[in-house]
Amino acid sequence: MWKFLRRLSAGLTVALLSVTTAGGEGQGSLSSRGPIFDITHFDVIPFTDSSGNSFEQTAYKALFAYRDASKSDPGFESFRVVNWLLAGNHSQIIDVWRNLDDFEAHLAQPHSIDFRFAVQVQPPPPPPGFNCCIGSPIDDRQYSQVKSFNKPWTSNSLPSAVGQDSALFVVTYIDFLVDADPIKGEKELVRYGSDTGKAPGQLSYTVLRQLDRANRFATLEVWDSVNDYNAWQNNSKTAAFLAKVMPLLGSPLDHRLNILCGKTYVDTTEPPPNGCVAP
Repeated sequence: MWKFLRRLSAGLTVALLSVTTAGGEGQGSLSSRGPIFDITHFDVIPFTDSSGNSFEQTAYKALFAYRDASKSDPGFESFRVVNWLLAGNHSQIIDVWRNLDDFEAHLAQPHSIDFRFAVQVQPPPPPPGFNCCIGSPIDDRQYSQVKSFNKPWTSNSLPSAVGQDSALFVVTYIDFLVDADPIKGEKELVRYGSDTGKAPGQLSYTVLRQLDRANRFATLEVWDSVNDYNAWQNNSKTAAFLAKVMPLLGSPLDHRLNILCGKTYVDTTEPPPNGCVAP
């Protein structure tokens, strides 16, 4: 029965991806050219049951097993898990693939299906009654790269320390109004990326466009420290950028500041280390 459900899940996953990346009318066309960036918000319920089973520990153990298995998939380029500073049980998963075909093939791999079965609440495998682990459905969106500044996001030379010693990883979601010239918005993002790349402590800046929505973008940033990032937010060039793009936006810029995630989960009420950190 479980083998049948896994095969069914694989087919549904690929089918759903085809629907969500097909693109609406007037929203731009799908491109299978790479690299393809897959960004997923991963929200784990902060709960430990009466038997001592921790949702956080279980979920992150499954997540890193999935990451490690994914590295051998054809077309693999990068896989990072970053932990949101504002909420230790929220992470961003950013995996990068050579092209869309490779990404879709990755989704159908047994380890991809096993991961979703392991963390989504469902009729449980043993132990009985232990439904795990996420608080909301896995929401992943695919992007193509528009422009990159400084070191590429996929570079192995970017900082790899996790937890308290991590560099700052910032994921920003940008939603332009469809009728407010998203192409102009894209140009402003690229221009700002060029300026940002020259800022002190700036290591990597990547502008992405969502495959199925031509008006939706994301940026990936890596900074030496939170202080460097905050200093740039108070720079006159950032103020000028915001003045230009604010009239084009359908919703406020959604900035998420993160540290690089490790395999061990620590749940405290203090600042980092918190969430998944170094063993």
